[in-house]
Amino acid sequence: MDINISEIFASVQGEGRHLGHPSVFVRTSGCNLRCKWGDTLCDTPYTSWDPEHVTMSVEAVVHEVDRLREESGHIDHCVLTGGEPVLHNASAPLCDALSARGFFITVETNGTRFMPLTADFISISPKLNSSVPVGTSVAARHESLRINIPVIRQWLELYTCQLKFVVDRADDETEIVQILAELGDGVPTDTVYLMPQGISADQLHENSGTCLDICRRRGWRFTPRSHIELFGNERGT
Repeated sequence: MDINISEIFASVQGEGRHLGHPSVFVRTSGCNLRCKWGDTLCDTPYTSWDPEHVTMSVEAVVHEVDRLREESGHIDHCVLTGGEPVLHNASAPLCDALSARGFFITVETNGTRFMPLTADFISISPKLNSSVPVGTSVAARHESLRINIPVIRQWLELYTCQLKFVVDRADDETEIVQILAELGDGVPTDTVYLMPQGISADQLHENSGTCLDICRRRGWRFTPRSHIELFGNERGT
């Protein structure tokens, strides 16, 4: 089975609960959303707005992940990300194969679709109203798809998860509270992460204060975007 791949690389996890963990990243290409904050597109427009990919077999992807593990030493985590990996049927056999090789599997998803996967951790990033690409031809589609409460509930019920919200402005807090209320009482405070929107150090610094203020008041967790702070908004980092 084949899958569209944007890039495969070794680095460290830059966000969330497993921050700093050496990992191999498998980035699929293609997304059902089109995030845009003001003039800023999502940090991986080459997987969404203007998708680029090579088509690889599951076996070829696994071979490359194994090569990077051997080259890099003690990596035992693999992150399947995108784009939106749940759009690809081959994500399921890919996770099966990587898990069989002893990897701890994290799947990063926007939470709009569900797929049964062999995964140890699901990072769900529901996209807030501030992400709507206002004034574009895809704004209505993005708005209609960006939040799917039943699907998020399904992930939360079946897997160990974090909910990671990209925060761009102070009023994002209101929508986060609403989403958590719709999800019910089964969302522990320590699984809710706020991450500043930004693809530059200046943007991250500007939005971090908003995240920190909300986290202090709500008891949620703050996560930086360490890969951008360390490497810039560069591919394969």
